[in-house]
Amino acid sequence: MKRFSLFVFLGMTLPFFAFPNSWEDTQLKKKGELELYWDTSVPFIWQDTNGEMQGLEYEVLLEFQQFLLNRKGIDLELNWIKAENFAGILAEIKNSPSANHLGVSAFSITDERKELYKFSSSYLMDVTVLVSSEGSPIVHGYDEIYKMLNTMEAVTIKGTSYETLLIDLQDRLSVDFDIRYIGSDENLLKEISSEEGLFGFIDLPIYMMDVKRGGKLSRQNFFTVKGQGYAYLLPKDSDWDEPFAEFLADSAVQEKVAAIASKYIGSELYEFIDYLYGYDQLGTLILTKEKEMQLALVQNANLQLEKEKGYKRILILGIAIALLFLMVIGVLFFNNIRKTRMMGNQKKQIEAQQENIQQKNEQLMNRNAQLLALNEDKNQLVSILAHDLRAPLNHIISVSSMLEGNELSEEDRKFMGIIDDSARTMSQMITKILDVNALEQNKSAVLREKVGVRHIIVDVVNRYRQAASKKMIHLDIHYPSVDAIMQTDHLLLFLVLENLLSNAIKFSPSKSTIVIKAEEEERTVLFSIKDEGPGFTEEDMKDVFGRFKKLSAKPTAGESSTGLGLSIVKKYVSDLGGQVWLESESGKGSTFFVSLPL
Repeated sequence: MKRFSLFVFLGMTLPFFAFPNSWEDTQLKKKGELELYWDTSVPFIWQDTNGEMQGLEYEVLLEFQQFLLNRKGIDLELNWIKAENFAGILAEIKNSPSANHLGVSAFSITDERKELYKFSSSYLMDVTVLVSSEGSPIVHGYDEIYKMLNTMEAVTIKGTSYETLLIDLQDRLSVDFDIRYIGSDENLLKEISSEEGLFGFIDLPIYMMDVKRGGKLSRQNFFTVKGQGYAYLLPKDSDWDEPFAEFLADSAVQEKVAAIASKYIGSELYEFIDYLYGYDQLGTLILTKEKEMQLALVQNANLQLEKEKGYKRILILGIAIALLFLMVIGVLFFNNIRKTRMMGNQKKQIEAQQENIQQKNEQLMNRNAQLLALNEDKNQLVSILAHDLRAPLNHIISVSSMLEGNELSEEDRKFMGIIDDSARTMSQMITKILDVNALEQNKSAVLREKVGVRHIIVDVVNRYRQAASKKMIHLDIHYPSVDAIMQTDHLLLFLVLENLLSNAIKFSPSKSTIVIKAEEEERTVLFSIKDEGPGFTEEDMKDVFGRFKKLSAKPTAGESSTGLGLSIVKKYVSDLGGQVWLESESGKGSTFFVSLPL
């Protein structure tokens, strides 16, 4: 009697047993959570090396979370739970005591599964193909099919629709082939590609992505299965299929889901699969698409080959020009050594004869002064040539290093190695040639001539326009509407502006702007070059015009810097009777100003 009374009491207080965490309950509370059981299935769901969730299904569920918040004011929490394997998800959802448990691992909707589970609406079309190892023949008649299945081993994942299709294939054809099972977190396509004599079912998007990358698996055209679509797996009595149906039926959501799918499998493949689903003759359409993608691969490979050949020709031409310049520098350098020694010998003879031949002493001293001037001129020429050759040599080394990362033949790699070694050797020789004292002892002869301000700016900018374009740097040029004419040395002024613009490009980030400006003031012309680079620290500002000074800022694309350019600028501006100064803040770019008399 007591037991009966207790039962009546419970029945009065709990009129029915509600399924916990239902959609109906979530709507009332305006908040809820989903327990999401998943296992790796690229590109649908996986974790990256940082432990962050990635994949098509992951992003669709984020959209679902936002949809409920925006449309219904429901705060939904997503709890991601890593299952041991694919079969573990099926068991968890089947035996789930709660309505809010979901299976998330590219589940195909099948009639057999519908008897045990409920599915959300489909978010992506489901087509499965049979593939075999690289080199296996494409079979046609029943005899060939039977022979292939008897001599090859199937590969699949336990509990998946792939396994169901293989078992169905055994039953329909009465063939008892071996089946190799791999873990659900392993790559099925990679396993089939790993050795000969393997075959298995796999999703069409995954196979087509492999074809696009140049994969060599054989697709057996006689087994192509069009499924009911991919969906999220729900417990049989769950009511969470209702909000999913509303979510996936929304036109704006459908566009977002299409964009997400295109992101992970490519827009071309997504559109093809969507188009494919309305046709029965799947094999023919897929075969046509395969050939189209394979042809595109061949065309891309040919274009890449032609591009690499063009780079190789440019490099060879560049090396030839650099070698020629190096030979000129070498001749000048060794002539300089020879004449320096000659000058030393002559000086000794003068000193020995000074006591006895007073009359010839003056002539010999004049000759000595001429030789010193010649030596200084040669030192200056060697230093300038060596400095100016560094940039093209570094371009050659940079392009060579970039090409070494591409897939090249053994012969091409050999030639690339020769080119790289030669360029680096030349760079080292130039370093040896540079004499620290050359610029200190040298005084440039200034040639006064008429120079157009606009003309010299255009010349300098045109020389470095290609270098700026490679780093996507915009060159913004401003000069007087009426061309100002200066009485100055054209070559020295050109070298000043060239060094400043070259430095601005080296130290500017990609996609920035460099402003080159010339303004005519009272009896002077003010040149300025402004960049958006790293600027100069207070410590750098003290040594900015020093010779061979390495400052804190580094070139943004790995270009070389000797620390010589700004000292050359300082000297040449001084020779031209002008002034040069710098305005800069660390992290806010810099502006170099050069003021010269008209």
